[in-house]
Amino acid sequence: MQIAIWLITALVLALWSLAGWGLYQLVSSGVELIGDLKPLIDQIPYAAIVERWIPGWQDMLKLLLDLTQSLLSWLGGAAPVLVWLVWATGTGLLLVIAGVLSLAVALIRKSMPPAQPPGSQPPGQPPQLPKQPGGMSPTA
Repeated sequence: MQIAIWLITALVLALWSLAGWGLYQLVSSGVELIGDLKPLIDQIPYAAIVERWIPGWQDMLKLLLDLTQSLLSWLGGAAPVLVWLVWATGTGLLLVIAGVLSLAVALIRKSMPPAQPPGSQPPGQPPQLPKQPGGMSPTA
């Protein structure tokens, strides 16, 4: 169980780090990149099919790009630092959760009695002899 906890933690930490790196690259590339994405929205293939399912999705996407551009210009040079602070906080929280789960598993294992192999008797009881065919006891 300990191995599973730490393997899952490592996997989630890798995904969290990948997301942090991607966001860092996005915010450090500058506001110009987001402005270049607007013409690409009109070139998305099968836009008419998506429009049937989500009416006005291109306008919403353009509005989202405008909001992102204004947010990045407002944050300025502090955006990469904020990304790494959020990444570090998330990483610390993830490691603390994994540590608490690992400690809980260790404490639960310590408090449980050891497992008995199949067919063995609990301590304090005399061993039972196997029964003979025909219902006769071997001591008779």
